[in-house]
Amino acid sequence: MFKRLILAFLFATIFCKIYAQKNVSEYEMSYKKALQTFKAADYNKAQTEFGALCNNRVESPLVPYAFYFNALSSTKLQKFFEAKTTLKNLLALYPNWSKKDEINYLFANIAFEEKNYEDAFAYTKKISDDSFQDDLAEMKVHYISQIQSAKTVQELSKKFPDESVLMEKRNKPSVVPTSVNSNSQNSSKVKSYYNFGLLFPLDIETIDPEKIRKNQYALDIYQGMKMAKNVLAKEGITINLFTYDVANNPDVMLELVNNESFKKMDLLFGPLYAESNKVATAYCESSQIPIVNPMSNNQKLLEDYQLSFLAQPSAIMQAQKAADFVRKQPFLGRNTAIYYTDSPNDSTMAEAYRQQLQKVGYEIVKFEKILPFADDIGNKLPDRKVSHVFMATSDKKAGLSMINALNKKDVMYPLITTAEAFNSSNLSNGTLAGREVYCLDPEFVDLEKPSVDTFRKDYLARYGVIPSYYAFHGFDLALFWGRIFGRNDHNIRRTLDSKESYKENYNLAGFNYVKSQDNQVVPITTFQNYKFVLAK
Repeated sequence: MFKRLILAFLFATIFCKIYAQKNVSEYEMSYKKALQTFKAADYNKAQTEFGALCNNRVESPLVPYAFYFNALSSTKLQKFFEAKTTLKNLLALYPNWSKKDEINYLFANIAFEEKNYEDAFAYTKKISDDSFQDDLAEMKVHYISQIQSAKTVQELSKKFPDESVLMEKRNKPSVVPTSVNSNSQNSSKVKSYYNFGLLFPLDIETIDPEKIRKNQYALDIYQGMKMAKNVLAKEGITINLFTYDVANNPDVMLELVNNESFKKMDLLFGPLYAESNKVATAYCESSQIPIVNPMSNNQKLLEDYQLSFLAQPSAIMQAQKAADFVRKQPFLGRNTAIYYTDSPNDSTMAEAYRQQLQKVGYEIVKFEKILPFADDIGNKLPDRKVSHVFMATSDKKAGLSMINALNKKDVMYPLITTAEAFNSSNLSNGTLAGREVYCLDPEFVDLEKPSVDTFRKDYLARYGVIPSYYAFHGFDLALFWGRIFGRNDHNIRRTLDSKESYKENYNLAGFNYVKSQDNQVVPITTFQNYKFVLAK
């Protein structure tokens, strides 16, 4: 009898566990679906889907996240009462949830939106995680800059004397830069801030900061941009950064451009993938706002719309600048051998270089595709003497293979190539001894530059890591385009064509879009004392 009861109990327990696991699995699927809806910026639908998940009590660590994203969706829709109610329910049901700082941050955001400044500052003081401080500073600057009443600012300064943003606002006259309207280059509407949409594959499957991200470079660009936002605020230029998690899915991008809140953007950065970029570019053309691709060097992205730009110089632009560089060098002779490896970009660069040199009377002795191996390269080196060798490649084996081939043939031709041709960590002065090697290096970071050193220290202090190239790149991008909008006289193209727009210095090489959609600044480096430095 007891044995039957025990067996029955065990069977019931197993059945309950299976049923619970099924419920949890279904819940996780519904959560992921709701998160995709949120990422597509369909906040009405996301609010409904997350709301249903909030009412479905299963034993899953995702449940409090459902509450959080439900409140965030409500906030995006400016349904602030609903958002606050959801957050209060979250705290009541999960008082020990580890994301208290995220909750307080959202409470502060809502309070600022509702102009409840005292509550907003009170919530910000509850946030203890240092990683929030940069975002908090941005949020405070954004909302306090919109306060028109000097009396309000003065009263808040008395109540919160340690808030430097209030002191700056009180002591500084309002700066209202002119702007291009989001939908018209000729609008006379004056804006006090600019909305930049960042269409990056940020991988926001969770707000858990401990999750390993697949696209760290995108996060680095964003964090660099956030630091630039603070610099711009000191210059009297307010930019708002709106992040959208966009990968290579044109349907997600299409949903996004049809969202009403997206129409407030003044400039788009990205998307980084071709299919999504097509949709975004078409939207920008219809709205007449600029779109900047921060990563690609594909000049074809510029063909369909006159306000599309490349932050990285295209392969063709790099070839043009390489030709300009060579013409100024005391290389003996007016001929060259040109090689390229397998990538389509490599052949594009090589062909552009050939055309540039032919225009100025150079003889092209060799123009061949190569494998990145010394034997193959050696078999294709010219028998005749040439003034230099040009190699377009994205293969890190190709650089040393070319050097070995030249050494074996016992010729000292100068080599013009790409920075991607070498793995710099494996190079030594002995490897390149006595040889002239010049690299097209758009991602060059001059560590001896004072502004670079300052940025490294500031970034390390805020994020706890040394900045990557992408962090420097994001900082310079936001700084440059923020200044372009800040001095814009209702015509972005005219502002870009003005030499006055390029007087400031940047951490990296900078920008030049005078009569161009392609960045015309191409650093050329050479290897000296175990490192690459700018060529003279």
